[in-house]
Amino acid sequence: MTTSTAPLPSESLPTGAPSSPKSNPTGLIYKFEFSAPRPLPLPGSVSVDVLVKAAEADANKAAYMQQARKRLATTLYADEPETLSALRLAAGYSQAQLADKASTSQPHIARIERGQTDPGTDLIARIAAALGIDEMRVYRAIRKQLATRGDPA
Repeated sequence: MTTSTAPLPSESLPTGAPSSPKSNPTGLIYKFEFSAPRPLPLPGSVSVDVLVKAAEADANKAAYMQQARKRLATTLYADEPETLSALRLAAGYSQAQLADKASTSQPHIARIERGQTDPGTDLIARIAAALGIDEMRVYRAIRKQLATRGDPA
């Protein structure tokens, strides 16, 4: 085996040339990984979930939030009215509210709405009951959600 060393640290070897087995301290690569809790809390800030729960604790504000969600459904989903997201908002529910009524978690509802998971028939029935609509309508909405937002793989 032949080895080559660049004449100066700032120079490089020709493409395809073997490098020297000796390590050169100027050529060391360091890799650092850092992690931090997400989201990073800002001093004196309040999460959106806390604000929404506080607003919905007041009956008048809760009714306003429900009406706002219904208006949002007709505005955002005018071109795709039969997705689970649209049906949920048309009923005036947040993801957390639907999850509570369907005995599941908000992150699970979010994954269904993003097309990342396909719920079982039992959950489809519970979602339909929570929304007060036919199970087949919920099934079709979830299938459309998967088709339009799901992973193509």
